[in-house]
Amino acid sequence: MKKMIFACKIIFFSVFFGVFAPLALPTTLKATEPDFVDLYVILKQIDKLNTLIATTKKDPQKLQESTLYADQKNHLMKELVSKITHRKEKIGINIEQNKTEQDQIKQRLKTSTQIQDIYAFSLDKIRLDSLWLDQKMYEFLETLRQKIDFFSQKEDIIKIISPYLIELNQKEVQEDFFSKTLQTESQEKLKEPQIHIIKTELKEYQIKLQTYIEIINYIQKNPQEVLPQSVAMSIGMEWVLEKIDHYIPLTTHNLGIAKVVLSLVTLILLLGCRKIVARIIMKLLDFFIKFTRHNREIQNKIRNDIIAPVSVFLLVYSFDISLDILYYPSLPSIKLQIWFGVVYIALLAWFVISLLKGYGTAFITTIAQKSTDGFRKEVINLILKIIYFIVIVIAILAILKHLGFNISAIIASLGIGGLAVALAVKDMLANFFASVMLLFDNSFSQGDWIVCGDIEGTVVEMGLRRTSVRTFDNALLFVPNSELANRSIRNWNRRKVGRRIKMNIGLTYDTPAEKLQKCVKEIKEMLLNNPHISKDSDERGSLDYEVIFKKDIISMDDYMGYKSTLFVFVDELAESSINILIYCFSKSVVWGEFLKVKEDVILKIMAIVENNGLSFAFPSQSVYVETFPKTLC
Repeated sequence: MKKMIFACKIIFFSVFFGVFAPLALPTTLKATEPDFVDLYVILKQIDKLNTLIATTKKDPQKLQESTLYADQKNHLMKELVSKITHRKEKIGINIEQNKTEQDQIKQRLKTSTQIQDIYAFSLDKIRLDSLWLDQKMYEFLETLRQKIDFFSQKEDIIKIISPYLIELNQKEVQEDFFSKTLQTESQEKLKEPQIHIIKTELKEYQIKLQTYIEIINYIQKNPQEVLPQSVAMSIGMEWVLEKIDHYIPLTTHNLGIAKVVLSLVTLILLLGCRKIVARIIMKLLDFFIKFTRHNREIQNKIRNDIIAPVSVFLLVYSFDISLDILYYPSLPSIKLQIWFGVVYIALLAWFVISLLKGYGTAFITTIAQKSTDGFRKEVINLILKIIYFIVIVIAILAILKHLGFNISAIIASLGIGGLAVALAVKDMLANFFASVMLLFDNSFSQGDWIVCGDIEGTVVEMGLRRTSVRTFDNALLFVPNSELANRSIRNWNRRKVGRRIKMNIGLTYDTPAEKLQKCVKEIKEMLLNNPHISKDSDERGSLDYEVIFKKDIISMDDYMGYKSTLFVFVDELAESSINILIYCFSKSVVWGEFLKVKEDVILKIMAIVENNGLSFAFPSQSVYVETFPKTLC
């Protein structure tokens, strides 16, 4: 991801400054072309300066000279580092001759060991180590040149540096031990001139070792100076900044104001091009993906979902480029780059999930429709949710790694310490994972009216451990998420059209059959003509593209929450009435509006019954007496 962003930056700078400064490039390039000097010459110069610094530090009167030498050394180190990746610059170490000399010295060391010549052994040992240092520095510089390319990052350089730095530090420890041992033995077996020569050679070697360690440490602290820079960016940027500074009616001693102006212009330019770039990306996706070409409405909805992360990415990228210009010729701070990287990873995950929601659903559904080998269509939703979960987990791990966390250690610690923690906070973990499952299942949302066992009310807030529910008598319930996850939930808000009206109309038994049929017919016609009663012919609202892809898998009306059933029938011969069943749904699901519709239906039914000369039955009993006692007659 970081390499992709870096490549985009280089491409942008190359195009941008290549357009604005085409005429100035040849002259500027020739003027700034570096003199080619062997890198080993610069290494020797730094080594000599370190020798002078070590000498002047002992004399307080030469403190100013020591500071001057230190400044010269820093300048040479920057020059050395800037030339490392230039292939035309020779390293200047003849590695074949170096290895040949090492082999010769090793043979002499064997001879001096046998004859116990401490003086010859010590000198050869120091010279062998000095040649070994040159070999290691040659290998280090050659490795940098081979492994650092156009898309390399700071982490790549640090990985190259670490083994060499460890090896040289170990060598420094070994040489300290050798120096102490040599000092002890030389006092007894060597003459004063020989001791002086050995100490001089040893000191020069130690300074060389410190010089090489210092150079590698400098590269480790400033890896951006080794990274290859775009020629168009370096030369074109300077040319553009100078032109802007020339036209600014202010006297400035640096290009600070010019960099601010160029940064703002670049930011405005990139922000203005966001929609154009986003549309180009969508055109490319539409060209390669053919699932939705038959439906322009679905294409537009998917496009709107995918443009969102692309647009945010271009927004963040615009600020990133502007900061690069402000910091030029240096790079932005590491903290800024780290947080930009985190945002890019999150946006990439968002983009992938948006693609899966649109084109992924269409792709899997197409496979399910064409499959004839018993593929279970019910698993499609599960497959998509698992993929979403995997994308989110990978994004979280990538962010943690980008922030510097050891992902392997985190995963390993979860296996060891996770068991003890799980036992201690078993209920808390159960509620946490229950909240995750509820979020993935999308059983309810904030503001939904739900019923779960004895719990009924409006969802206020869903937390990681518990969910707050406001009951209709205005009490606030705190329900553990594990209880909601393990029980059935009735969600009254997951319906778009249709709230049930069910009633039985009882008419008296003296109602003629013809009038009864006429009454049923008129009630049905009244309901069919009522604009507030849901019917099959009603238009459905615009459907989400995910639902359209699932139309061959699930019942659309039941999934979206549309009910339009309408029944009016003579239903029952009850004990004291002939009952007519009325079963229908109001269009509105809002309780107050539903009550008004129900009231209107009841009043119209009463009017129909009255107009047909019929009567509503009420619970009654008739007593029939066959005979009376004779005494009463």
